[in-house]
Amino acid sequence: MEDDKTTAVAKGSFGWAKKWFRRAGMIALGAVGSVTVAIGAASFPLSGMLIRPKLKRLSHLRRPHINNFMKKQGVEYEEIIIPSTDGLKLRGWWMEAAPGAATVVVLHGVTKNRTQVLRAAITLRRAGFNVLIFDGRGHGQSEGRHITYGFHERRDVEAAVEWLITEKKVDAERIGLAGESMGAAISLQVAAHYPRIKAVWADSPFASLRRVTKEYVSRVTKLPRALLEPVLWPAFHVANYRGKFDVDVVEPLALAKQIKCPVYLIHGTADDLISTDHSQNIYDALETKKELWIVVGARHARSIRHSRNEYSERLIKFFKENL
Repeated sequence: MEDDKTTAVAKGSFGWAKKWFRRAGMIALGAVGSVTVAIGAASFPLSGMLIRPKLKRLSHLRRPHINNFMKKQGVEYEEIIIPSTDGLKLRGWWMEAAPGAATVVVLHGVTKNRTQVLRAAITLRRAGFNVLIFDGRGHGQSEGRHITYGFHERRDVEAAVEWLITEKKVDAERIGLAGESMGAAISLQVAAHYPRIKAVWADSPFASLRRVTKEYVSRVTKLPRALLEPVLWPAFHVANYRGKFDVDVVEPLALAKQIKCPVYLIHGTADDLISTDHSQNIYDALETKKELWIVVGARHARSIRHSRNEYSERLIKFFKENL
């Protein structure tokens, strides 16, 4: 009889526990579902921020004072359109010094356009270099819907260089790249794959797109990267699908050993977008002629303003020595 009572109590206890676990499971499932929905809802706009960020400096391209400014600088330029490998039209300015002069293609950063790199372009043009600046795909007046930080842009730059050789008859053995921020990262990616590039000036590049995105989101949200991973992981996959690219392939650091031409890296200590560690890591990985200039107090891609005279001198000297 005692055994029967014990069995009944046990069954009752088990039955209560079973109901509790079932309810707890339903609550947990609902919570997981809510989190999944939240993550899914967050991943799409986050992917959009990555591949379709809000563009800046568009008004600069439309202002009539640009033409007057260039005239005052004594620099003539030609409006040009370059067809990319996938049919997009890239719009820019060609500043010719002389047919036999060395040529530098200057690349702007994300959300910006060719007006961002006018200071460097004019400095180089005055020093006797041919200079090409153009709006990257999805930027300024160029065509394109998505930004891929070098995955597709690398071929745009290669197409631009081939256009210069074919249409402008530039010296194919004296072509260099200068870039700021994203433009610097693209320059490094191009140099790793494209032997026509003989020198790279990289101002404030990122070492890895995935890494710099995680660092930036963590800094803005003040949350540990480990907590952001469940949101960023699907966001990267959505970005890959929408932009038809692979975030993990956009990694200048991984390509550093493939670069054979001289590289000059510049980075400011007050950069709050991309830490100096990115340039340091790239510098350490390079196995070619290289130099790293850490500019104390300079903000992101602002070394050209922070140390204007020294920046110009170093820029000109680098390309004169290597082109």
